[in-house]
Amino acid sequence: MSQITDLILKQVQSAASGSNLGSDVLGGLSDSIFGSVKEKAQSVSGIEQITELFTGKANAESSPITSLATQLFTKNFASKLGLDASTTQLATSLLPTIIGKLTSKDSGLDLTSVLSAVGASAGGSNGLLGAATGLLGKFFKK
Repeated sequence: MSQITDLILKQVQSAASGSNLGSDVLGGLSDSIFGSVKEKAQSVSGIEQITELFTGKANAESSPITSLATQLFTKNFASKLGLDASTTQLATSLLPTIIGKLTSKDSGLDLTSVLSAVGASAGGSNGLLGAATGLLGKFFKK
């Protein structure tokens, strides 16, 4: 998981180079992206939304994952860091670019490792539901 969070932070830093955004803001952006993916992975259609981003069927600008990352950053970081509206807008305007780069084929991230890091699987089963499904499947196959 730390490898994935490190890659996210590197993309955040790359996208923000030349801006006056501090390390707390960059860390907040990184945490918001990871939090968005994690939260979406546990929602009903979240795995599909993540998969669409990684396969190029959806773009980062209109993705619900980007929208959620923006909401998380604004709610969890902007006010706590005391950011004004223009700085918050500058920071969140970077999110589509960052998420687009993270989900590109040359990013160093792959769908399976991202889903694993957030506790999901490409098959859509995760957590307690996945365990229950696996046990029931074994029970009825015998």
